[in-house]
Order: sequence, then structure tokens, then C-alpha cells
Amino acid sequence: MKLQLTTILIASLTTAGAIAWATPATARPYPDQVGVCYAFQDDTQARLEPCVISAGYGAGAHYAVLNWMDGTKTSIVMVNACADGNYDPSGYCGYTVNDRDAEVYQRDVFLGETTFDDPDNLLCYRVISTDSSFCYRFNES
Repeated sequence: MKLQLTTILIASLTTAGAIAWATPATARPYPDQVGVCYAFQDDTQARLEPCVISAGYGAGAHYAVLNWMDGTKTSIVMVNACADGNYDPSGYCGYTVNDRDAEVYQRDVFLGETTFDDPDNLLCYRVISTDSSFCYRFNES
């Protein structure tokens, strides 16, 4: 009986270890924050409103979900684990908005597109196939 219990215990621990090892990486969410969200079509501002920003990281990427006041969501993913090692100055190697390829750019305090790097600028994410862009800023505490 003792040998049988020992065998069961070892088999259980081995199975538990295998399950833990095979479990995929999970996201690490940050607390939701209130902010301001912007949407642009080409260079025309389409939306500007308060929103809730759900952000986090995991499995080789950071993410931000913009929760708009009408209940729609915009998902922005910033990939930071790429096989080719081709990273931009921000440490990312790819971007998507709602699962579409995107590129990052900046808008100045007047919401005009700029190449001038300034900490007050908005980081924005342009969907390459549609020229629609999404930007957000966390409210200051």
C-alpha cells in the first residue's frame, strides 16, 4: 500500500510539473486608468474624448485597449520580442491596431503630425492599410 501511494504521489507531482511547464505565458495587466483618446482619419481628427485605458504586457508585447465612451474598443499591441532583432528606438519591433499592421508616429500639442521628438507629444499608431490613427494620453495624477 505504501509503495502504491508513493507511486501515485510521484506521478501526481510529475503531472503537475508538466502542466505548469506547458502553461503559456499570461498577460500582466496594469490597473485601468482614465485618459484621453484620439482618433484621426488621415490628418482629420475624428474623435477626442475621455476614455478608460486598459494596459499591460506579456508574451513578448505590451498592449493598450482604449475603451471609448460608446462601448467600442481599440486594441493597440506593441511587439517587443522579434526574431530578426530589428527594434526601433522605443524598443519595439512591430505594432498592430485591432490586429492590423500599424506604424508609430507623434503628434505635437496642436495635434499636428511631427517628427520632432518631445516628451509632450502624443504617441500615435497609424493603421497602414487605412490611414486611420489612434492616440491616447493618461491623465496626470
